[in-house]
Amino acid sequence: MRKDAPGHAHGFSLVELLSVVAIAAILTGLALPGFQDTLRRQRASSTMPLLVGQLAQARNPAISRQIPVTVCPSRGDGRCRSDPDWSAGWLAYHDPLRSDQPRSRADILREEHRPADGPVRILGSAGRLRVRYQPSGRSGGTNLTLRICAGAALQGEVIVNNVGRARSRRVQGACPS
Repeated sequence: MRKDAPGHAHGFSLVELLSVVAIAAILTGLALPGFQDTLRRQRASSTMPLLVGQLAQARNPAISRQIPVTVCPSRGDGRCRSDPDWSAGWLAYHDPLRSDQPRSRADILREEHRPADGPVRILGSAGRLRVRYQPSGRSGGTNLTLRICAGAALQGEVIVNNVGRARSRRVQGACPS
């Protein structure tokens, strides 16, 4: 059979293939921003139960060992930050002397590292930088509210009350700066 003979050709031409690739690239470009926003919201949503669980885990040794335990925003090097930005992570440490920093590495119970430049920000109450659990499990002082933000959008809050219990709630709005 000759190549130029009439009939059905098998396969795709280069023009057809390039057209399909161009359409797929356009559709991917249109869907990517929505996917990134969904991914950012999902990361914020998964941060809330992680933070609530780790606050509860810090409260338990305070009660069981009868030693105060503090949870604070971490600088990433085993030390506490001096501002209310928890985005880089947090650490829990034995705090019998009510100090603003762990006395030694042995006092640190847990240190959670989070990407500080990631899409999820965690901002604490301006007046309260840390949670200090007493041997009774109580967390004296005012409530601490940690706001979980995805980009500029507020996705939820983690609240630690005076009794020491942490809870989360989903809220919508603008993230505080």
